Amino acid sequence: MKKRKISLFLNILIIIFEIIGLIITYKKNGRVGIEYYTEDSNIIALLTSSIFVLFLLTNKKIPKFLKQLKYISTICLSVTLLVVIFILAPMYNFNYNFLLFKNELLYHHLLCPILSIITFIFFDEIETYNLKENIFSLSFTIIYAIVLIILNIVKIVDGPYPFLQIYNQSIIMSIVWAITILVITYIIALILRKLQYRNNKRRNKIERRTYEQKYEDAKI
Repeated sequence: MKKRKISLFLNILIIIFEIIGLIITYKKNGRVGIEYYTEDSNIIALLTSSIFVLFLLTNKKIPKFLKQLKYISTICLSVTLLVVIFILAPMYNFNYNFLLFKNELLYHHLLCPILSIITFIFFDEIETYNLKENIFSLSFTIIYAIVLIILNIVKIVDGPYPFLQIYNQSIIMSIVWAITILVITYIIALILRKLQYRNNKRRNKIERRTYEQKYEDAKI
């Protein structure tokens, strides 16, 4: 029950931060740039946490589709955070202050990804995922990459990230970047799956010990 309440609190916090970030984005740019992986992943997280909260408030069991969606949104936000730290920051003179702490980026690049990871691993009511679900969790990133590469080829969109600007780099480099991002996404999915599995196993062990202790005390 305590874990469910913490999950509810953290998911509500994610919703609030996502909305704040989107409002700042809209006020600054007059639009929300859906061509950005960051914006898309945060919108998915907003929708997912909103549905998650509804189930938590009504004390209903979390359905399988929502668990999978939570997994996907957490992976996407994790990718956002790590790509910013290890890929985009070096490209922008390691300007972490701007990329992680300024305006909407504080919410979309840092706070929401961290909260999403914490609640997914430790508090959300989610069972362990199998390999098939782990692979399926890459679907959004794959679809995003395909769509943006096509839009860059036909020159409807330029980038929006340097590694997607196919006319500013060789075809081989574009392929290398695509593979690199997908590999990073898959590794993140595996790590999240492993951490969540270990936490579930540890929690179940603690609950079993507590139950056994109560049973022994009752016998006495």
